[in-house]
Amino acid sequence: MEDLIPIVAILCAVGLPIATGLVIGLNAIRNEHRERMGLIEQGIIPPNKTKQKSNPNRLVSLRNGIVLIALGIGIIVGFLCSEYLVIGHGNEFWVTGASVVFFLGIGYLVYFLATRKMFFGPQQEENELG
Repeated sequence: MEDLIPIVAILCAVGLPIATGLVIGLNAIRNEHRERMGLIEQGIIPPNKTKQKSNPNRLVSLRNGIVLIALGIGIIVGFLCSEYLVIGHGNEFWVTGASVVFFLGIGYLVYFLATRKMFFGPQQEENELG
């Protein structure tokens, strides 16, 4: 009986969220089907739901890349300063945190400067075509 406790705990921790997700998903599909059937019974032809491919926003990827690079540089500089500089001894947390925040700020400034002269919307398409 004591051997069943870990098994039941693992099944509850893993199986319960999976079962809940399946029940919610199946209910959503069933409700959508009922709605479509109700519209068809009334003589209304429901529109087909086609999934449109989303255009990924490249500026978000650029921002994330610049910020992650700045975060990495900030962590490295913070560790180096706390290890090799006198000011870092006993203040490792504050030196590392300050360098991370400093380099994140620099990363956001770099992103701002890189994207401020970019055109958005129809003007950009005209510039690419012409």
